[in-house]
Amino acid sequence: MSVWKTVQTPKRFLLVVSLFAFCLRLCVLFAAGTYHVVEDDTNHFGFGWEMGRVASSIAEGRGFASPLPSPTGPTAIVGPVYPLLLSGIFKVFGIYSVESAIAVRILQSIFSSLTCVFLYLCGRDTMGESVGRLAALVWSVFPLNIFFTVTKVWETSLTAILATALFWYMLETGNSVSSKRWSKTGALLGIAALVNTSLVVLIVPIGLSALWRNRSRALIPTFVGALTCLAVVSPWLVRNYVVFGKVMLRSNFPLEFRIGNNELSYGQKMESLHPSNTPALNQHWSEVGEQRFMEEDRESNAQFVNSHPGRFAFSIMNRMVNYWTGAWVRPISGFSNVLPVIGATSLLSALGFLGLWRLYSSANPSAHNYAGCLAIYPIVYYVTTSQPRFFHAITPLLILLGAYFALECLNRVAAREARPDRSMISL
Repeated sequence: MSVWKTVQTPKRFLLVVSLFAFCLRLCVLFAAGTYHVVEDDTNHFGFGWEMGRVASSIAEGRGFASPLPSPTGPTAIVGPVYPLLLSGIFKVFGIYSVESAIAVRILQSIFSSLTCVFLYLCGRDTMGESVGRLAALVWSVFPLNIFFTVTKVWETSLTAILATALFWYMLETGNSVSSKRWSKTGALLGIAALVNTSLVVLIVPIGLSALWRNRSRALIPTFVGALTCLAVVSPWLVRNYVVFGKVMLRSNFPLEFRIGNNELSYGQKMESLHPSNTPALNQHWSEVGEQRFMEEDRESNAQFVNSHPGRFAFSIMNRMVNYWTGAWVRPISGFSNVLPVIGATSLLSALGFLGLWRLYSSANPSAHNYAGCLAIYPIVYYVTTSQPRFFHAITPLLILLGAYFALECLNRVAAREARPDRSMISL
């Protein structure tokens, strides 16, 4: 039996492409040796950064705390799900061990590979099965995802699969007035929020579309969904209120704003202002506590914006350009423009937006959902910091739209070639 016949059915195709994606990531992992653990004087901070430090604190019985190289006490600067997963690996395979380094990257490879399934489903349900298949294939070899999956210990791969799964599940939810359907969506959204808070905004375009389409009939289902989401995140909210006296999902917005908006850059992330890179700031955090440290950053942020409104506006524009193209309008030392990065990022963005344009041109009802998510998701990064891993979460949607545009172009070329030559007919 040929390979093509083997993968003709959707289930077989998804099995083959997911296994291929997983094996490819494992090959890169072991060929590049990215699992090696570096011994240094930062308490293995490079092993998962804040996620790794919090996970080690949990594994050692010190609770959800100390995200920096030196102990700082209880924290809420990262969501709870990924550090808890990582702490479980630490307990089984050892804290900051080579075995743990391999295990977590295998887990990330599983998340990454299963994303192919949801890409296929999104494509199938919005633009046709061929688009879903092509998008899944592209994702299986997508270099940016392979890089983050096998080299970085972070929630990036988990965020990507949750973003894609959430988008797919919400496609039908937006057309539904079923409270049961909305409650399941709320539960999925709550889980996503505990992994990466930014994913919460993906419900906005879907929710607004549902309210516009169904008017008052959508009020009760959306309210049920909101309550379910709140129920899922409530233990984390209660914990933060008890520990910090404040209801919040994350505490780090003032810090992220500060390191991206300052007198030292034009929108680029200044690592020297982050306490993980500056021992004096790490010590100050330990002395005043996380909440006071964030309050001080919030005060500095207000002062900067009031004193430098033009620079702040330019920084936002600079990050917007960088987010979609990889280029800096005004680069600085350490943030130079790299042509391969600019070329690859710009190409993916261009193909995605061209696909979105074609989707609107064909009056596809899912166009608003794609456009809404692409428009709203990056806003928080426009005002804080722009990094490739923040762009990565939205790349599945761009790949879907790019696959749609590519297939549309191929179909047009094929249609032209299939037309009979008029001059030959006249003869």
